[in-house]
Amino acid sequence: MSLDGLRAWIGEVERKLGMRTRVFLVLVAIAIGGGATGIYLALEAASESVSKDEVQALQERVEATAAGGTGTSEEAATVAAIKAELETLRTQLSELQSEQGAKGTSSGGNSSQAEKATPKSGASATAKDGATESAKEKLKELLEKAK
Repeated sequence: MSLDGLRAWIGEVERKLGMRTRVFLVLVAIAIGGGATGIYLALEAASESVSKDEVQALQERVEATAAGGTGTSEEAATVAAIKAELETLRTQLSELQSEQGAKGTSSGGNSSQAEKATPKSGASATAKDGATESAKEKLKELLEKAK
């Protein structure tokens, strides 16, 4: 073998070894960065995690609320206000029903003849029906909130 051939062979080996070294260094840098990120995320999660005492206190509060108690005085006040408004609406609804029942019985029991005798304007009938429907919808909403 000639000396030039050996030099060329050694140069090729050095280039391959240099490329492998660079690739190895990049992989080591990526591994170190990934490890540091993992450690940071683990420490961050540990500092922001919920303790067993906090979980137990929240569980007791949920159980107390489910059993019929209330969590805070603000919640109790809200529930009381909703119940009071619900009772008011129930009273108003029963009054409207009794008024409507009284109008139905005062016409002699034959509502078709009474409707023919007293023609209603379309606007006033629609407004009255709309108000009744609105009251019914509001009552349903409050009943759902109360549940």
